[in-house]
Amino acid sequence: MRRRWTNERVPPFVALTLLGLCANLPGCLSAQPPDQTGVRIGDETLKQFKAGVTTEDWLLAVLGKPTSESELKTIPNTRVLRYALGEAAGGLGALFSGQPSKNTSVVYFIITDGIVTRFWADRAVDHTLLGAPVEASPGEKK
Repeated sequence: MRRRWTNERVPPFVALTLLGLCANLPGCLSAQPPDQTGVRIGDETLKQFKAGVTTEDWLLAVLGKPTSESELKTIPNTRVLRYALGEAAGGLGALFSGQPSKNTSVVYFIITDGIVTRFWADRAVDHTLLGAPVEASPGEKK
């Protein structure tokens, strides 16, 4: 005798199987695009800046206003410009962890007398669903 499913209830093993399949699909982990705050600066954009050559005016024309900035009192005419990015996403990842996933990066520019003297990017490490770090190229600090 064959048992028929009704629309009233999905058997638990079917629900768990579907949930397991969905957890392995990137689209299921984040059903909506992440909310972003700040400025996203990619590696190709960073390659356009040269320490000792790039002017602050050109930097601001390309990237816009920094997220924050501070003056160095110990080094005359020197400021630190910070461009930060934060992302928060919903979806199953947020459901299982109890909070939205966050990915942040900060790009620092040291400006002395109107010239970029140093810069680097610090980026948070992404993790897989099981918590292992996602491998990424180490990048280059200047």
